[in-house]
Amino acid sequence: MRIWVVPQHFGVGAVKSSLLASTALCAVFASAASAAGAPIPPPPPGPAPFSWTGFYIGGNVGGLWSHDTVDASGGYDFGSSSITSDTRDPSGVVGGVQAGYNYQFQSFVVGAEGDLDWSGAKSEFSYPGYFDFDSTAAASHSASLPFFADLRGRVGYAFDRFLPYVTGGVVFADVTNKLSDPGGGIVIPVYPISLGRGGATGWTIGGGAEYAIDSHWSVKAEYLYMQFPDVTKTWNSGKGFESFKFKDEAEIARLGLNYRF
Repeated sequence: MRIWVVPQHFGVGAVKSSLLASTALCAVFASAASAAGAPIPPPPPGPAPFSWTGFYIGGNVGGLWSHDTVDASGGYDFGSSSITSDTRDPSGVVGGVQAGYNYQFQSFVVGAEGDLDWSGAKSEFSYPGYFDFDSTAAASHSASLPFFADLRGRVGYAFDRFLPYVTGGVVFADVTNKLSDPGGGIVIPVYPISLGRGGATGWTIGGGAEYAIDSHWSVKAEYLYMQFPDVTKTWNSGKGFESFKFKDEAEIARLGLNYRF
């Protein structure tokens, strides 16, 4: 039989300290093991991704440049025996209101927009009137586009709050492209000319980009090209038929502000 002798310097206090240290270490391991098996709570949800879906209304302001041409045939000349066409280029400020709806799926955005706009674009030019090179009365060619309305589709690709897009549709405009000749030629009796066009339906295409400032307000920059069908007017001067073809197109560059619901 062996008898273990505890050295005198390894006393009861040392034994108690060892037991306490062992107990504490076991508690640490037990706590770690318990924590390893416990479910970790999920992180708090982040902000919802921005969406362009919804209705909006707004206003716009910019510039309009129109190109309006009259081509003549049958002997009518615009101030010279060699000039049978005249073009006016009225330009001015344009402004109005718009409303529309967007629908976003993934990063693609489709929608429809309509607007009503007014402009101060107008131009008029007077020149010596010619009919078979005989009339000396002053004639004029005037052009303006005081009002238009359009209905367009929009297709864009969203980079979060930034939305570049293309757009196109139908446009209805009050297009004034008018030729007036008070003399009307040396015809007895004198028949004054007053020919032109009024309301016109055409097509428009363009593009732009929109940026959402916050969940309600957004700003945009946009360009539109408009073209209207040619219109031919015929006038019986008494010495023959004169034919006048009216051609009209316009360009618009504008800025807009929208409120999104």
